[in-house]
Amino acid sequence: MEDNDKLRVAAIGDIHVQEGDTGPYRDLFAEISREADVLVLCGDLTDLGKPAEAHLLVESLRSCTIPVVAVLGNHDYECGHVDEVRAIVRAAGVHLLEGQSCIINGVGFVGIKGFAGGFGTRMLGSFGEPAIKQFVAETVQEALSLENAMRRTPTQRTIVVLHYAPIAETVEGEPPEIFPFLGCSRLA
Repeated sequence: MEDNDKLRVAAIGDIHVQEGDTGPYRDLFAEISREADVLVLCGDLTDLGKPAEAHLLVESLRSCTIPVVAVLGNHDYECGHVDEVRAIVRAAGVHLLEGQSCIINGVGFVGIKGFAGGFGTRMLGSFGEPAIKQFVAETVQEALSLENAMRRTPTQRTIVVLHYAPIAETVEGEPPEIFPFLGCSRLA
């Protein structure tokens, strides 16, 4: 890709496809295909992580004629069928990133779900009870997976795809009390 070439990226997150939806995003994905070169789905692809919801998403994605890059979100884990959801989404040709990367038209896409933990000086530290240490360890592991994927991506331009926020400004408008549960500075 030349420096002056453009890659038009459309990004959407938290679509929460539910059972009973009838092609909820079919028209949107078709329109995006006319206007963009890549569609990025930033997690919470399903509402409860049910395989039936993933099948409905995939059905809507059939109207998308451009590459699709995605990461999972917390809702995609809810019912304990995340392996099935992954398989359904990947079988549809979606580049589902979980600490990996893909390259589209010379641009790298690196993705991870991310995790919670807070921002800046209010970021949760690994101290005290084992449950807190495990919580922080999950955040650190996600951040390390992202960092390693970025290192392995041999492109001059790289786009990072996350579900959880890497900076507090991303979650402004949400109740401040829940900010620590919406992302973590370690992802930045």
